[in-house]
Amino acid sequence: MNFLLVPKRSGTYADALVAFGLLRLVDRWLKDLPRRWDIVLADAGPWYEIRVLDRRGRNLDLPDPRQAAYFRSPAYYVTNRRFTELPEPGFPFKDVDDIWQRVRTYNEQRAALSQKGVKGTDLEQQLRDLEPPPEWQVVALIGTRQMQALQTYNGIVAEWAKTRGHFGEHLAAFLALARGEDGQTWKAWKKWAKQDGIRAEVTASQLLNPHQGKGQNQPKIASIQPGNIKSPWPVEYLKAAGLWEAAFPRTTTDNDWKVYILAPRQLRLRDLREVYRKFARVLWQERRSDTTALKTDITSVLLFYKTWLEYAAERKDEFDLKRARPHTVVHGFYVTQYKLMSAQAYTMLNQSFLRLPTWADAVTSWDDVKAWQALIDEHLDVIHAVDENHSDGYDMLKDYRDFVAGGRWEGFFAFTTAYAHYAMQRMAQNKYAPLFTTPHLRRLLMTEKRFTPILESEGFRNFAYAIRHSTVIPQSRKARGLDTLYDIRYGLGEELKRKATVKEEFIAALMNFAQSYNRENAQVLESKGQQMRRDLRTSDIEDMVRLVDQYGSEVVAHLLVAYGYAREPREEGNGE
Repeated sequence: MNFLLVPKRSGTYADALVAFGLLRLVDRWLKDLPRRWDIVLADAGPWYEIRVLDRRGRNLDLPDPRQAAYFRSPAYYVTNRRFTELPEPGFPFKDVDDIWQRVRTYNEQRAALSQKGVKGTDLEQQLRDLEPPPEWQVVALIGTRQMQALQTYNGIVAEWAKTRGHFGEHLAAFLALARGEDGQTWKAWKKWAKQDGIRAEVTASQLLNPHQGKGQNQPKIASIQPGNIKSPWPVEYLKAAGLWEAAFPRTTTDNDWKVYILAPRQLRLRDLREVYRKFARVLWQERRSDTTALKTDITSVLLFYKTWLEYAAERKDEFDLKRARPHTVVHGFYVTQYKLMSAQAYTMLNQSFLRLPTWADAVTSWDDVKAWQALIDEHLDVIHAVDENHSDGYDMLKDYRDFVAGGRWEGFFAFTTAYAHYAMQRMAQNKYAPLFTTPHLRRLLMTEKRFTPILESEGFRNFAYAIRHSTVIPQSRKARGLDTLYDIRYGLGEELKRKATVKEEFIAALMNFAQSYNRENAQVLESKGQQMRRDLRTSDIEDMVRLVDQYGSEVVAHLLVAYGYAREPREEGNGE
């Protein structure tokens, strides 16, 4: 046997947890193997596949599990003031109270040193040494009293200590039951379980099984009384172990928990471990006062994308560019939101899936990798600038999430149009309003091949330039107390979008804008003897009419507004 299969039974993150748990179990089992090896977890359609490879990438046969010696639990027991006694001496554990103390100590030290300029000094390393472990939020999630998961979780994990008597038989059952061999293997294992005092079936915790709730999963309702759903102990144990490899719980400003579970595509265990550590730390540093449920979805996708790109760049001698693309190793995230509906308990509110964007298909060099990291930073700045308390803030972020995690360009253009108006308002109020920059926006838009001919048109670029120099540039100059020379055209982007539904009206709006723009240039030149922006030419108008005829007025309008309200790179003499 040189591979293991994990069937997808529920279509939720419970399936992924079983796969990650089995990955963790196999890794622990093979620790003493006298040769170098690596484990790969891959999505194979109706199931996940786990293979053990040698350093040349060839499949290794797995040893006979019945000959395995007992080893420590791959899943941690979680202790607190109530759960203090371990299932057996030396059983691996994490303590909730200790974790929270470490978090408080770190926060206090970071606050004390924040004004002392510790970057690059020994104090920076000392502060980093105080950081809580990467998995601390998993401990916090399990140990949160209102989650009501600790007792069930610990009950599942504690059974491991009873496997010592016939460990090889139990390990063989783990491998078989994970593969869905529920017939003779299940019956045979139940006999060993009975001998060792192991519960064959345990309560299926909703934390590990978001699709299950009391009394709602039977094919036919036999009773109106709710009851706990039962599941084979080895399967539930693997889910508990999987939390420690792939779960990224996050709290929101609404006091919700959002649990993000990786959906693997083609993952090496050593890469997973390194990226888990880095990504967990990034999320910890991302803790802000505006981490709403919607923003955590967006930032989780963007930050994981950036983290994987950084990891790949650090190991470019080992990585090819295809493997450096995040969406080739991870599909995205399974997401479950838990809301505190009462003072006593969280309730599972909804489940969703966030897909990673395929932007990095455009990566052809390691310089491209750096450029995409900078692009993601820019998007994070823009997203954090959006206030959900603003009348349109929630809708704007929802549109952006539809784009970044759903691949809908319509969502991106709805966001850029609304954000253009929002940014103009903020600048008018002397508030910070980060903008997308034209090089990064062009890089992003060029990932959609149908946009390329439009973006490469000189007439399109000149009209976008004219919009920029009629809106965000004079508004920015005014906010800084500088002479604008030109009127600020509020609502221009919204007007163009509104007119774009009818081709003739959109072209007429462009013509009117071009005429008034050139007239204003001439008036300023005549009255002040200077001109800070270029005129639009007849050839630019002809280009735009051709693009509208060929690609449609709405596509051209969306791109024009997005590109027109982007910020140009700073250049000497451009008034910026």
